[in-house]
Amino acid sequence: MGCALKEKMGQVIMQMLEKHVELVKGENSQYENSDEFLVWMWAGVNQTSVQQASKELDDVGYDVPSGDTILTTMSKQPYEMLENGFDKIFEDLIAKAKKKQLFDKPVTLAIDYTDIEWYGEDLPFIVKSKSKNGTDKFIRFATIAVVEDGKRFTLKVVPVTPLSIKKKVVKELIKFAQELVDMEVILFDRGFYTNKVIETVKSLKESFIMPVKKQGKAKEKMKESYLDGPLEYEMSKGAKYTMMTVKDKQKDKLLPYATNLDDKPINVHKFYKSRFGIETQYRVKNRFMGKTCSKEYRVRYTFFVLAVCLYNLWVLFNISERGKKGLNPDKVPIKVDDLKHMCRKIIYGKAPSDSKMAKKISESIDWL
Repeated sequence: MGCALKEKMGQVIMQMLEKHVELVKGENSQYENSDEFLVWMWAGVNQTSVQQASKELDDVGYDVPSGDTILTTMSKQPYEMLENGFDKIFEDLIAKAKKKQLFDKPVTLAIDYTDIEWYGEDLPFIVKSKSKNGTDKFIRFATIAVVEDGKRFTLKVVPVTPLSIKKKVVKELIKFAQELVDMEVILFDRGFYTNKVIETVKSLKESFIMPVKKQGKAKEKMKESYLDGPLEYEMSKGAKYTMMTVKDKQKDKLLPYATNLDDKPINVHKFYKSRFGIETQYRVKNRFMGKTCSKEYRVRYTFFVLAVCLYNLWVLFNISERGKKGLNPDKVPIKVDDLKHMCRKIIYGKAPSDSKMAKKISESIDWL
């Protein structure tokens, strides 16, 4: 990576939070927002707690708040302000991507849930689901993301609680994404297979694909749609869609899809296979996730959405590098560890030269 990219990385990483996210703090607070954001960033890049991040930054000479102070500030933030600020960061990053002609054509997106394991007590924001890694309790977020090679951006994050209404979550995600990109089709997993979700997507005039739940009348009709071709299907509460069915020859089973696309079943199946790109996104985002034991939802939300921002930034830098080197969209010239390393170098490079760490090293050398 050249010096220009390094400089650009430094500008974007260190400024995007300060530019878009406002923090509500007491009048007597002695720290700037940028001091708090620096600790957030260090915790995410190093996958550590804000307590440890604050300690390490203090050790190299930064005057930053303690981890406990930061957690207190996070927990008191109005959720709407946090969401609005992070949405603006997503918009800003997409605008930068558009300058690279990245979204000049309609794109394939996926809406899905991200579940983070929870091992503590039941809290109002905890959802119950199928047991995983020893727990059936989760902190859940819904996301809408581009799932095409080379441009797998996440466009928005919406919190999901036991009181969330699925069709409203879907509507919020789609309406936000419509302001940023043109959509070719939106992919869903079968957990979204409901009358209200299908009607919501159709009312927003977007194309969709989702697996049909193999039960009742739908299970009978999928055989007909495989043998005779696509057919119009009406759900129990009136929602209508086109049922298309293909056969997984390796497993010898039928795969029925609900869609409003006018296309061949095999093409719908190929479209849907790209949905699994969202799973790759989740794995990478986890590598930018700070650690916390906090029971405050705003803290958990901030850690997750910050990880998404850093992930999107990583995607953007890879786009830039691929363009310079003429690489294919599936190539990843900047690895996650490369970005983390650059973040550390930038932060260490701006640390005061008379830092505590420098003094400790000097003392150690004198002792030796």
